[in-house]
This record gives sequence, C-alpha cells and structure tokens, in this order.
Amino acid sequence: MEIIINIKHISRIKNVFLQKVPLLFFVAIFLLQSSVPQAQADISPLEGLKRFSREKVVKTRKIEVENLSTPEQSLEDLLQKNDAEIFLKTPEEITDPQEIEKAVDFASSITGVRKNFIMGLLVVESDLGRNPGECTYKEVEDGAKIQHETGRLSLRAWQTFKERREIIKDVALSLGYDYEKLNVSCNPGSAYVGTGGAMGIPQFMPDTWMEYKDRISAVVGKENPDPWDERDAAVAVALKLSDVYGVTDHSRIAERNAAKLYLSGSTSSRYDWYANQIFYWAENYKNLIG
Repeated sequence: MEIIINIKHISRIKNVFLQKVPLLFFVAIFLLQSSVPQAQADISPLEGLKRFSREKVVKTRKIEVENLSTPEQSLEDLLQKNDAEIFLKTPEEITDPQEIEKAVDFASSITGVRKNFIMGLLVVESDLGRNPGECTYKEVEDGAKIQHETGRLSLRAWQTFKERREIIKDVALSLGYDYEKLNVSCNPGSAYVGTGGAMGIPQFMPDTWMEYKDRISAVVGKENPDPWDERDAAVAVALKLSDVYGVTDHSRIAERNAAKLYLSGSTSSRYDWYANQIFYWAENYKNLIG
C-alpha cells in the first residue's frame, strides 16, 4: 500500500490532517496491525505510525521524497514543505532523434502539415529536441532583471517577462519540474534587446504554449501536455504551422510565411534567412538522424 501526495492537493491534505487527526490515527493503527510483521508487534502505536509515515509517503508520480532521513521528521513536517521543494526534477534528455521523427509522423498525419517542413523547423529550433536551451531559467531570470535594472529592458518588456515567468512556474509545477533548473533559450545578450525563456522541443514562449495547450491535449489525449515530450511538442509545432492559410495545402509560399511567423510574428523579408534554414533542413534532416 502507498500513500501518494498529489501536489495540487497539498493544502487540502494539510487541513484534513489537522482536522481529523483521531480518524487518521485509528485508520493508521488498523493498517499497521494488518501489515506490520509479527517481529515488530512490540513497537508502540505512535512509533509505528511515524515509521509508517516515513516509509509510505512518496511524491506524485512515485518520485522518491528527498530529505526525509531524520527520525524526527514527521508526516506533518512533510506536508508543511513548499511544493517546489518536494517536487524537484528536470525533463529527460532527448537522445534518439528517431523518436522525434515518429512523433512528427503522427503530428503530420493529424494536422496535414508536411512532415519534412516540421522536421526542418525542429532541426533549427532545438536540434530535433537535443538542445532545448543552453541556459537555465534561473540564469535567464537573473539576466533579464539586470537588463531591466540597467535600463536596457523596458518596463513593458520586464512586465511581459514577469507574466511569462509565472506561467512557466505553473507549467513546471504541473509537470513536477523545478522551473529554475529547466533548460530554456538564453537571453539574446548584445545582439538585440529581449529575453530568452522559450521552452522545450518546440521553443514556445510560455504564453504561446498556454494558447495551444487545450488543442494539444485534444490531439494527444493528455490533460497536461509537456513541451519536453516528443509527441506533445511535435503536435504543438504542427498546430501552430497549420494555422497559417495554405500550409496544409503544402504551398511553399504559405510555409515560408508560417516559418517567419513562427520566429517573429511577422512575414517580413528580414526573416527570410530563417525560412531558408528550415527549407534546407527539411530536405536534409535525415543526415542528422543516421
């Protein structure tokens, strides 16, 4: 038997624990009587309850609870911990680009967007998922703050960054990730004024991810899609590209516009270089897969 604490219900569990201690106590005693070996029958009920709590409380998704090593630490101590301290992990690294290709096959079949076009874009954006960003979000956050404090980043841009920061916190928490340790796109540095923070395989900004989240969920059959998951990411890219008129008809003009919109939100010729890169890798991505 396992007691699994869901991060969305931490506070509710705390209230129940405090309000219904007698009931929980007797339930725990009953469980102990039925599960503790005979050799431990002489352990006091309270000591047994403490051991039971330490051994059975696990993280959501069965991630082992950290820092629960001291005998004095109780279940109530655990429940009082901050959610972000309990759930600390980072996404698994993508090492096999063939898995991305399988995901793109699926996304293309669902949306009608040309497979090679999606693959070319994913090569440019994240090296087929192998490079979802070279900075941690903490580094991006610290850099953006310095830019704002030194006057390089406008107040409006700083406010946008902070709004996106709250979104990525929520996304990370819902997936069991430590948002500060997530690899995301870096700040542009001296190249131009702006901030990084694009997430995952598709390199969506947090607010863009939320814009497409429900549609992604409907396609993949998952309530909480993950931008670091191959299939979820491929579907996200395909949906965004499919929103540009003509892309599902495989019009090259439409694909060129969709590529530039993906990067900049405009179809300006200033971003033809980006579209050209995507078209190149659309025809040559297999060289990267082997």
